[in-house]
Amino acid sequence: MNCTSKKIVKKFYLKLIIVLFGGIFFYSCNKDVSVTPPDSPPPNGYVFIDSYPSGFHIYLDSKARRRATPDSLTWLSTGSYQITLKKDLFRDTTFTINVVEGVKKSFFVDFSKNPLMLGSINCTSKPDKAEIFLNDSSTGHFTPYTLQNVLPGQYEIKYHLINSLDDSSTVTVSSSNVSNLQMTLVDTTLWESFTTKNSQIQTNNLSCIAIDKDNVIWMGTYDQGFIKYDGQSWKEYTQSGTVLPDNNVSTIVVDKNNNTKFVGTMRGFVTFDGSNMHFYGYQTSGLPDFYVLSIAIDKSDNWYIGTHAGLTKVDKTGLWSTYNSEMVPDPIITSLTVDNNNNIWAGTSNSGIVRITSLGSSYTFDQSNSQIISNNVTAIAASPLGEIWVGFDKNTVFGSGLSNYTNSKWSNVYTIPASSKTNSILIDHLNNKWVATDQGLVKFSAPSQSTTTTFTFDNTGLNILNVTGVAEDSYGNIWIVTNGGGLIKYKGNH
Repeated sequence: MNCTSKKIVKKFYLKLIIVLFGGIFFYSCNKDVSVTPPDSPPPNGYVFIDSYPSGFHIYLDSKARRRATPDSLTWLSTGSYQITLKKDLFRDTTFTINVVEGVKKSFFVDFSKNPLMLGSINCTSKPDKAEIFLNDSSTGHFTPYTLQNVLPGQYEIKYHLINSLDDSSTVTVSSSNVSNLQMTLVDTTLWESFTTKNSQIQTNNLSCIAIDKDNVIWMGTYDQGFIKYDGQSWKEYTQSGTVLPDNNVSTIVVDKNNNTKFVGTMRGFVTFDGSNMHFYGYQTSGLPDFYVLSIAIDKSDNWYIGTHAGLTKVDKTGLWSTYNSEMVPDPIITSLTVDNNNNIWAGTSNSGIVRITSLGSSYTFDQSNSQIISNNVTAIAASPLGEIWVGFDKNTVFGSGLSNYTNSKWSNVYTIPASSKTNSILIDHLNNKWVATDQGLVKFSAPSQSTTTTFTFDNTGLNILNVTGVAEDSYGNIWIVTNGGGLIKYKGNH
């Protein structure tokens, strides 16, 4: 090794020694650094809080602790604290606890033992003496009765009564309050209801009804065409697969031979013999307008079609003719009926009632020449005794009611709910009048309030509010169609 190499090695070892000693000195300095003494231990007060029922939110000195019973509060100092327990439907409960560090304490609150925390359910029914069930268990009590000392919460209450449909409802109970439950039970000896929930009917939105001589029920709907019900099965006829022009059906009529059903819609009408359906439309037939509102067939088998643009007659030879404005002053024909003398009575939207005789003459009854309630006619019917009964739209100037034409004189009766619309009128085999209104079904046997019964949800338990049509079968049963409540059968008219 030459002299230069020896000098380089010597310098390398010298630098290495300096680095090593420097590291030892730095390490020694780190070990000699002093620290502050440790903090005092946290408080160890402990409280366990439980309740019946559980799930109460725990507040400590009015501050939410984001805990619910059963749970514990920890790290508390010795002292007094205010605990509040909160839960929906229950009254707040506040109490004071004394905490001692190092001592575990437990608190249990039974809310069922405090009468102020409990509520009650006042159970009533029409008719009364219905057995009361609470969450599917019989209480052993019968309406009217008040269930006392009930823990707050939600309960299902069911009423059971012989010859009535069971009915149930959910009731919410809160501390120190009385919850009222009143239910009207459906009397199954009088009523039978067909809805999408309990039958195969395709919709609850029914617009009109007709019954043929075989007691087959034919119903128009607002959204599903028309429906046939023979007492066993349901069959639906819609635009899909048929020539029916629209699923919104306005009227249904069965001819006197029980062969053909006439079904009016917003886009024309069809005839249906049970197998074949034929369509009659605007410009494809003699109809003056798309919208068919009413249909009647007279004793000579002439057809009368009421539309938004006039009244059209189709005679038995197939000849179409529309009455001019001199014969029928209002083009909107809302309703039609045929009396014992084969006269046609047409209700109009703005011009009262038009009578067209079998000889072809016409006469208009309106507010200017008669005592009718309004010129806005919505329903008309002829009785076997020769009477004509007329119903009107709601909110008329002279109030709601019916006008009656007997022995060439008009008179009025006010037997229907105020500000209601008459949708249909039936005179049954006992000469009772049944009036379908948008506020329930009205029955009366004479033009007197004392003989009037209005059927609504309150006295039937049925969704019988918006009644759109009413018809009678050969057994005397009354069939009712509603917009929203399906089909209803009344069996108490025999």
